[in-house]
Amino acid sequence: MYVNLAKRIPLATTCLIVINIIILGLGLVSGSQLQIIRNYGFIPYNLFHINNSNQLSDVVIRLFSSIFIHSGIAHLAFNILALGYLGGYAERSVGIPRYVLIYILAGIAGAVFHSAIASYILGSGHVILIGASGAISGVLGIAAAAGNRSAYYWLIIQIVFAIYGSFAAIAIAFTAHIGGFIAGVILTKLFVGIERLKRAKYFGTFTKQLWYMVERIEYMYETL
Repeated sequence: MYVNLAKRIPLATTCLIVINIIILGLGLVSGSQLQIIRNYGFIPYNLFHINNSNQLSDVVIRLFSSIFIHSGIAHLAFNILALGYLGGYAERSVGIPRYVLIYILAGIAGAVFHSAIASYILGSGHVILIGASGAISGVLGIAAAAGNRSAYYWLIIQIVFAIYGSFAAIAIAFTAHIGGFIAGVILTKLFVGIERLKRAKYFGTFTKQLWYMVERIEYMYETL
């Protein structure tokens, strides 16, 4: 029996997993992982202190690049597990373009949310932030907005693990998880709302045209 793997395998989710594995693999094999973290990891404090030595372009680049950097195999494995668990469902729910866009925007939103908390409340704004936690939590947000309750359970697991890590001296940005999840839910509902408006406008125009055609046919019939 023929099976169309292209339809069964979530393309965007698979590509994201592969990209993250390749980046970590290259860093570990070349022995440059720490240098990659220093050069491309995001420093929360810098977001609120833009100046000549800390330019906006560098902050934006690090906001993006940090989403694809992990500290080690365990860090990557935990994130991949979450992405593989609900990534396919989320991808099918909103389509590949929106899925990838929400993934990136949620990752950035999670980093920004964490930056505010770390810089002004926790006092840890100088600690480098890396990892796809915010982005993947955004994927969970997509699934949650689409009605999948498992997304909430997985988010709770992530937060509990993150809080435990903070007591065990393992630096885990649980606020990035929360920020990413909230961003994922909001963006999904926003995109769904926009799509519904487009469809309503399309069907409204179609209905008007159809009604006009019916009136024309009735008029032609009456004039016969």
